[in-house]
Amino acid sequence: MRLLVLPILLLTAVQAISQKDLPQDDVHATLVVGKKKSLIAYAGSSHSFTMETTSKTAKPSDIPGFITIDGQVLQTTLVPAALTVDPRHPTTDREKEILIKYMNYELGYYKKKLKQKYSGLQTEWLTIKDHLFLVWYFDMPRDYKLVSRQIYFSTLFFDQVLDLNAPVFKIDHFTKARTTLAKLAGSLKTYDKQLDLGLLRRQL
Repeated sequence: MRLLVLPILLLTAVQAISQKDLPQDDVHATLVVGKKKSLIAYAGSSHSFTMETTSKTAKPSDIPGFITIDGQVLQTTLVPAALTVDPRHPTTDREKEILIKYMNYELGYYKKKLKQKYSGLQTEWLTIKDHLFLVWYFDMPRDYKLVSRQIYFSTLFFDQVLDLNAPVFKIDHFTKARTTLAKLAGSLKTYDKQLDLGLLRRQL
């Protein structure tokens, strides 16, 4: 059952939004649980990030690659992005162009490859602590009873798209899901180095 449900729960396209659209593996951030607090963290070879969750209920989800915070299932994914300019200083217009391209690629994958229809797509731009996010969400088909809506917060992280996403199981849980993702986005810290996650865990 899980293997059939997982591709439908979230957009799991594993292709880069590069110029050649070659297949790439997506990467998920890790939940680092300490004695006092927890972080969602990613340690790349030269760039890393953390997002703080103050909830004591943060834990790995029963769904591989997902995290649960206060009962809300979510995922943090990194997807390569094609940048033709210095990734440290992209213009706002270029950031928007890349993020829109990423969204459209995922929606196309969802519709054409997974054969799932969606409706009511809505988008908005939010700047959260100097990070530009494309917030986008849409409704699932009415006859699909497991998930009512999908919501995404997408931003650039160096030469990758950092994507926070969550399934909304009941439509009246949408505000909770959005608030959870917004809080994580607001706690995003980036580092131009590889973090030691073991050391980081001991410091929490």
